[in-house]
Amino acid sequence: MPARRAREEVESAHQLDLFDEAPLEPDRAGAELLVAKDGLGRSKADVEGFPTGPAESREPVDGRLHADGDRAVLKALEATLAHARASADNRPALTILASRLHDAPLASPPAQDVSLRHARDDWLRRLETQHKSDSTLVGYRVAIDDLLDWSETDGSDILTEAAIVDYLHSYQQRAQPAEASYYRRFVLLRKFVRWVCRRDGVPDPFLDLDAPPKPRQERDWLTPEEFRRLLDAATRPDRNVPGLAERDRLVLLALVTTGLRRSELCALDWRDLELGGREPSLLVRRGKGNKSRRQPLPASLARELRRLRAARQPELTDPVFCGLAGGRLQETILADIIRRAAKRAGIEKHVTAHTLRHTAATWLRQELGDTRLVAEYLGHADLSTVARYAHVDRDELFVAAGRLEELAIPHGESAAPNDGSTAGHAPVDRASAFGDDSDDVSTESKRPRHDRRRRRRRRRR
Repeated sequence: MPARRAREEVESAHQLDLFDEAPLEPDRAGAELLVAKDGLGRSKADVEGFPTGPAESREPVDGRLHADGDRAVLKALEATLAHARASADNRPALTILASRLHDAPLASPPAQDVSLRHARDDWLRRLETQHKSDSTLVGYRVAIDDLLDWSETDGSDILTEAAIVDYLHSYQQRAQPAEASYYRRFVLLRKFVRWVCRRDGVPDPFLDLDAPPKPRQERDWLTPEEFRRLLDAATRPDRNVPGLAERDRLVLLALVTTGLRRSELCALDWRDLELGGREPSLLVRRGKGNKSRRQPLPASLARELRRLRAARQPELTDPVFCGLAGGRLQETILADIIRRAAKRAGIEKHVTAHTLRHTAATWLRQELGDTRLVAEYLGHADLSTVARYAHVDRDELFVAAGRLEELAIPHGESAAPNDGSTAGHAPVDRASAFGDDSDDVSTESKRPRHDRRRRRRRRRR
C-alpha cells in the first residue's frame, strides 16, 4: 500500500506539471469541453483537451495567454470533479484527476444502482405510511432486493425490458417458484418499477410485458359434518387444563360463524364487542388494508361470550381470547389449536384459520347465493375475490338440472314420447332422472315450493 500511494502521488504531481507546462488555447479548450461526452451521455472533461505534449513555442503577450489557458484548465478540472462527486466518488481530488487523464473509469457504484437502492427505501417507507401489513412489506423487500442483487451480478440495466425478462427467467430457474409465488413476484416488481419510472420520467420496462395468468387457488373448506367433528374434538384436548376445552371450542366457533381472519380474531378486545340488544356485533378495528368494519355476531356465540365476560370480569382493553398464561392469544398458538383438533377429528385436509374463513364464505354462498352479501360479510373490497368461494355441490347440480327442465318444458307436457320409449332407449322417468327415487313426487307437487321461493324473493325486493 505505501508503494502504491507513493506512485499515485508521483503521477499526480507529474500531471500537475503537465498542466503548468502547456496551457490550452481559449477557443479550442471551450469547444472541446462542450463536445466531450462519455458512454452514458454525461458531460465530462475531454482528456484530449488537457495538453500532454510539449508546449508550443509561443511567447505570452502581457501574460493574457497564460491567464486564459489557466481559466480553461480550471473549468475542466471543476467539471471533472463535479461529475465525480455527483457519482458518489469520494476519492482524493488528485487521484480522480489522474484516473481521468489516463482515461480510466471512475471507481464508483453505478448511479442507477444507487438511485434504485434509495428508491427501494422510499417505496417501503411509503408503504409503511399507508399501514400496509408486515407480510406485504417483507414481500416487497425480498423481491426488490433479489432484483437489485441480480442486476449487480449480471451488470444489467434493470430499467430495460430485456433485463426484466432475463431476471424473471433467472428467478424461475433458481427458485422454481409455484405459480402463485411467481405471479406475486411479477406483480410486486411491476408496481415498484412503474412507480420509479413515473417518478424519474423514464420508460416503463413492464409496459409491453403481459402478466402471467393469475392462478386460481382452490382452497380446502369443511362440510358442516366435518366442522361438527372438529368442534367435538376441541372439547376433548390431550391436556387436562382448566378452561382449555372451552377456549378452543369458542375459538373455532367464532372463526366459522364470523369469518374473521386470524389476526382480526387475536386482536379483539372486550371494548370491541356489543353483546347486548337484539343485534350483537363486534368491531374489527384494523382489518386488511387498515380498514375497519362492524361484524354481526350470531346469537349463540354472543351468549357464550357474555358468560365468559361475566366469569372473567375483564377490563375493556383486555383481549377476548387469551393464552394459558393469560396474555393475548398469539397467531401461532391459534394455528396449533386448529391443527390439534383436526388431527384428533381425523380430518385429512390441511385445516387452518383461513380454511374456516373459507368455510364460512362457502356456506354463505351456498345458502344465500348472494356474492355481494358474502363480500360484505367477509370485508372484501372486490367482488371478484368472492369467486374463490364458488364451490358447487353435486346436489346443487341436480337441482339446477330440474329447474332448467321446468323452464324448458311447458307445464303439463312430458319430456318423453307418449309411448314411453325413444328409438331403442328405455323410458325416461323425469323424477328419477334427476336423482329422485320416489314415484309419488312429481313436478306438480314441487311447484308450490318454487312459488313460495318466488314470493320470498319479491318481498325482499
